[in-house]
Amino acid sequence: MLRRIIPILFLLSIINAQIALPTFQAVHKPNAIASSSGTPENPLQSTGISEVGSYTWSYLLGYRFTPQVNGTITQLGGYYNGTYTVYLWRWSDENFLGSVSHASNSSWSYTDLGSSVDVSSGTEYFIAVAFTGCCGSYIDYGSNRLPNTYGNITINYSVYKSGNFNSTTMPSSFSSATRTDRSWGMPDITFIPD
Repeated sequence: MLRRIIPILFLLSIINAQIALPTFQAVHKPNAIASSSGTPENPLQSTGISEVGSYTWSYLLGYRFTPQVNGTITQLGGYYNGTYTVYLWRWSDENFLGSVSHASNSSWSYTDLGSSVDVSSGTEYFIAVAFTGCCGSYIDYGSNRLPNTYGNITINYSVYKSGNFNSTTMPSSFSSATRTDRSWGMPDITFIPD
């Protein structure tokens, strides 16, 4: 076999031919830096359903949701009129994860959390806004009732509790924790999938 290759190489060198050899290129991404790199998602906003009304409420209003992939929640916010506190808890153990004082002017807007919150696929969480008066809204899912998946987040149920609320302790009971027809209050998250 060597007898066949040497004449071929000699011939190629005479005609000044070039031989293309395979090359391998790779990008090294260090594992030491843990950060979310996906596209930010706002699940309630992404429903595309128009908000209904402007109501005076003294309620804690929100929704239960489950990420379909691991990721990070970087912001809390929503669609209402005024400045209210938006809270985030893990549903299963009522663990408080963060809150923001958020001002909205009847448009979708968000406020950065002091520290981003890592969330796990398959674990249920609860976001809520505490209204102490005017002006909250809701969306009606019509025949497309919950649970529904928007991006990488499944919104499971709408949740609310009547009365004034101002605590990082999640209520132990609710007026309703399993509504499927509407989302009341319209708080929302910014979720970035890993």
